[in-house]
Amino acid sequence: MEESGDAEVLDSDLVRETRKGDIQAFQRLFEKYQKRVYNLIYRMVGNEADAADLTQEVFVRVYNSLHLLRSEDAFFGWVRVMATNIVRDHFRKVGRTIRAESLDEKVKLDEGEVDREVEDWSHNPEQVVEKQELRSSVQRAINTLSEEQRVVVALHHIEGMDVKEIAEILHIPVGTVKSRLSRAREDLKRKLGHYVE
Repeated sequence: MEESGDAEVLDSDLVRETRKGDIQAFQRLFEKYQKRVYNLIYRMVGNEADAADLTQEVFVRVYNSLHLLRSEDAFFGWVRVMATNIVRDHFRKVGRTIRAESLDEKVKLDEGEVDREVEDWSHNPEQVVEKQELRSSVQRAINTLSEEQRVVVALHHIEGMDVKEIAEILHIPVGTVKSRLSRAREDLKRKLGHYVE
């Protein structure tokens, strides 16, 4: 696929090229959206290994189903719906039990176990620890929510989708989405109260 200069190639162009058999075009779509899909899924399942596996499953299914995409301009919205559905299927398969990982747990490697490393984005160690503690506390609190609440929280607060879009993706009434968000916010507020005082 030819590209002029540094101009950004549109998703619709990459989808068209992928449909013609251009694997590199699909690779570019994957590179563009993989991290975002992983983050969305991780927020819903609360487990790095499951999030990685499910992200891979999403992109395999996207590649195999690309012929079903009606509007090439709506690629990421379609991927997001697929990711949400795959997570919901995952919850059904595992009986809604969520394996949450602690950030304090060691990482298992072929060479043995090592401590998780926290990237230092600033020169203030106290600030880094506080941010990491908050991030960890928020994820733990999200992990305690019901599956239904976690999904709407991830779609609304992380993906920035409005309640109508979420209702369409999940095939539920708008009022149900609002109710789940409201209950989730109350739960999170109670569990994270000392951070938001």
